[in-house]
Amino acid sequence: MHEAERMECDWVEGLPAAIRIGAIEGTAFGIETADRHSFFTFAPERYGARIIDDHAPFIGPETGERRLSVEMAEGAWEAKVTSAVSPQQLALKASLTTLSPSLFQDFVLRAVFSRDSFVEAEIGGERFGHVGRDLYHQYPVQRARLTGPHGTVTIRVTEAATGPWFEQLLYVRDAPEGWVVHARLLPKPPYAQLWIRWFTRFFRLSLPDGASRTLLALPGIGRTLWYAAERGGAGALQLQATGLAGVPAEETLALAMELDFDTR
Repeated sequence: MHEAERMECDWVEGLPAAIRIGAIEGTAFGIETADRHSFFTFAPERYGARIIDDHAPFIGPETGERRLSVEMAEGAWEAKVTSAVSPQQLALKASLTTLSPSLFQDFVLRAVFSRDSFVEAEIGGERFGHVGRDLYHQYPVQRARLTGPHGTVTIRVTEAATGPWFEQLLYVRDAPEGWVVHARLLPKPPYAQLWIRWFTRFFRLSLPDGASRTLLALPGIGRTLWYAAERGGAGALQLQATGLAGVPAEETLALAMELDFDTR
């Protein structure tokens, strides 16, 4: 491997803020989770989530760690995110432990690459290019690949602690900001709550569990609304139904993935 193609990593508070390996550029890494009224991310879009404690015991050059405690609208938890960098690999791991009974839409370990880094994604037997549709190409698999003239990255989910509340999925999305990869824990039946929501830039409408269950029991409504915004992509009406997992206090969820690079 040529010296110029060794991975470079910019560390910010124990997390890789950006990586570069040849002409391939990773632009964001971290975790995300949400309930009905709050959303946690390290990006500016966070809302309704209050960080109680946040520190980075280790920051680069080859390993990093971030620890934080967060209060959400419908729960509280603490998390640890660790990262390890080598010339051809980035390894990410996240664990989340509930501090109180908590509701979750999902739990995500994420990586984002610039649009120009790759031209094609492969996941679950499907191949597609980046056309800006912002579609969730999501499958219950542990592997995906992004390829282009500069090289490839193979994404492997190496750990998923789901408990009885979640199933592990992996998706690639052709988002406006680039190629978004999420290793994802998604609630599975029986759901603690069912939720219909409609979000726009002008308002946020959220139905409680009872009203959501009543509407979803009507013929055709459940199938139409179930994760409709995710399935619809860019320009879709942000109206959809989801299930939520109820996780007791002192339970731990975890995800880990390895990103292996092969540059040309």
